[in-house]
Amino acid sequence: MTLRILPVTGIGEVGAGDDLAALVHGAAPDLAAGDVVVVTSKIVSKAEGRLVAVPAAGPDRDRARAAAVRAESTDVVAVRGGTRIVRTRHGFVLNGAGIDASNVPPGRLALLPRDPDASARALRAALRDRYARRVAVIVSDTAGRAWRIGQTDLALGCAGLPPLRDHRGETDPYGNPLTVTQIAVADELAAAAELVKGKCAGVPVAVVRGYPLTGDEPDGPGVAALLRARSEDMFAEGVAEAYARGHRDGRAGRPESPGG
Repeated sequence: MTLRILPVTGIGEVGAGDDLAALVHGAAPDLAAGDVVVVTSKIVSKAEGRLVAVPAAGPDRDRARAAAVRAESTDVVAVRGGTRIVRTRHGFVLNGAGIDASNVPPGRLALLPRDPDASARALRAALRDRYARRVAVIVSDTAGRAWRIGQTDLALGCAGLPPLRDHRGETDPYGNPLTVTQIAVADELAAAAELVKGKCAGVPVAVVRGYPLTGDEPDGPGVAALLRARSEDMFAEGVAEAYARGHRDGRAGRPESPGG
């Protein structure tokens, strides 16, 4: 397999209500069947009107941001100083619910798209139906990793490609059975696309060409298929949070002493 990763320039500033399919097609009219169009979640959020107004600076801004994080979260995983790792309404585990102030006007914060898988499906359908471009779409964002320094892009939504490549049941070249290997293809393609997008270059879209797709694939399950169930999550809480919960549970279950 040989992949080419192509930056899509000329998108320009995106505002609420803008037609992303028209913008992508106008900047990349030579899209080919089977291409993977990787779109940063920031312009999806902008087009969907997911920016919120906050004070430009100071404690009021911090309070407004904290309120936005609470509104976009279902529960807190861990808190360390100013870092707040939460589980979002989508099921993502992210610092600050993925709320971002980069590449947005002053006095604004960008929330994640309400449903990134639905956003990917809608963009894919518009490119196919209006412009006869049979492509896959990934909505990407940047996130840290629990065991490594630095950030990488990952998929928040996708349509038109299987998000996982499942090798379970196969054997490696030495004849060893593979029992757990599932490759997060959508995340790997999102990370590859970031190499040509960058954070400061004003390139919010890239095309990955050469991945074996025809363009006729179904939308598929989306990134929802990559989310680990909370019941299977060995790190559903931070150490301090788990300790505090255990302490509370222990006290709640302790019988009262004779003296009360």
